[in-house]
Amino acid sequence: MQRRGFLAALGAGALAGMTARPQVALAAIDDVSRPARRFPALYGTREYFIGDTVKKLPRARAATLPLDDAIAKRFARSLYNVIPVSNAGGTGWDSILDSARSLVPMHRMQLVNDFANRMPYVEDIDNYGMRDFWAKSKTFFEIGGDCEDFALAKYQLLERLGFHRNRMRIVLVVDEVRERQHAVLAVNLDGQAWMLDSLVRDVVLHNQAPQYRPTVSLSGPRLYLHVPPKA
Repeated sequence: MQRRGFLAALGAGALAGMTARPQVALAAIDDVSRPARRFPALYGTREYFIGDTVKKLPRARAATLPLDDAIAKRFARSLYNVIPVSNAGGTGWDSILDSARSLVPMHRMQLVNDFANRMPYVEDIDNYGMRDFWAKSKTFFEIGGDCEDFALAKYQLLERLGFHRNRMRIVLVVDEVRERQHAVLAVNLDGQAWMLDSLVRDVVLHNQAPQYRPTVSLSGPRLYLHVPPKA
């Protein structure tokens, strides 16, 4: 993921204008279908709303789209043994996904993380001949993709399972251990930020990856800049 150009163009102007697997039984009863008042500070940074995602980061347009029906149906099939038909009110994929909203939030998050992480990781240069391309979820589930494609797919799947957009952030980070750009999905549950990562099997608290330094994050059409705390 090559975002240095975007960040360089954005940074000075934006700043100048600012003065082990979690146990389902322990999952919170937070109503994730409702917006939260504020998002937890990601990796200790301060965030600033900087505008519309498509205007500021046009290649992330796919993040503003709804989940493709074909992928929703495929996901529902994967849940068939998790959601009893008697609870789903039938075998239709819409009914299964609607019923899945009754699962505790952590269970839904883990199901989504498992489903998306089955896909192969493929660099954009190999898939599209481009250094950075944000694929629609349907394309990702056909040919695989890189880290932001995983994060985007999880964002759309969780939205379909009842998570409010304002509860989720696709976060672009610098991985200071691997010395490269990366992307994860962060979810606000009970005032804590949980991380769904293509590199990690479990859903974990974001502070379990202290090597990640956020640069920008987005929640559908809303884009945020992240600034580390002053030394």
